[in-house]
Amino acid sequence: RLKVDTYNRLSQYPNIFAIGDTALMISEEYPKGHPQVVQPAIQQACNLIRNLQRAETGLPLQPFIYQNKGSMATIGRNHAVVELKKLRFGGFPAWAVWLFIHLMSIVGVKNRLFIFVDWMWSYFTYDLSLRIIIKPLKRQ
Repeated sequence: RLKVDTYNRLSQYPNIFAIGDTALMISEEYPKGHPQVVQPAIQQACNLIRNLQRAETGLPLQPFIYQNKGSMATIGRNHAVVELKKLRFGGFPAWAVWLFIHLMSIVGVKNRLFIFVDWMWSYFTYDLSLRIIIKPLKRQ
């Protein structure tokens, strides 16, 4: 990981930025850097876009401040865990929340509908074919 300042700039190169898994921003709250999950990366990307626009117009950069929105994970069919600031729950309700949140993060109504139909098909048919990674057969 590359050590960055509060603006996600590399210490030695102030015109080079690093975000997401490649960035290591040490703070009192995160002495080993931010969690290497998607939320910090998305927030860093949004902050970087704003800062590049600000730099282009001569305005001072805004420091990155991570807002922990909680975490979610599926742990099997109909089971998940959700941990928000003051709320923790699991099981089917957490799984439904996980599905809804991830579906709403998909860009475009057409894409959401396609993915929703695919998920429902997989759910009711127990079809796991999209999850199988196989090596192509090479004929001699």
